[in-house]
Amino acid sequence: MAFVFSEYRPNIATPMASGDKEIRDWLMRGAVFVKTSQGHWFAWRADDADRVMVLPLNHPKGEPGFWIDNLESDFTLESAIGYFESGEFDADPPGVLNLFIEDPVTGEWK
Repeated sequence: MAFVFSEYRPNIATPMASGDKEIRDWLMRGAVFVKTSQGHWFAWRADDADRVMVLPLNHPKGEPGFWIDNLESDFTLESAIGYFESGEFDADPPGVLNLFIEDPVTGEWK
């Protein structure tokens, strides 16, 4: 069972952002924080539902969490929770998630 926190969680936002101003600002602007039964944390915003910030259970200290970009138009907090709670997140090998990666030099999506 996932636990949902609608208030800002600085003890989770700090390691999630790990000094990244963009992530910190995104989290401070109304993110809902969720702790899954597997121990992962993620943050989701209804006004920016096309991406989710993830802090996995054993994420390296000092590194920011990572974004999962959503490709579904009807993505909801419930579907995000379902993705983590079903074990799909843990079963997906790295790089198999439906992500687009932005090239920091060209700004193009790969």
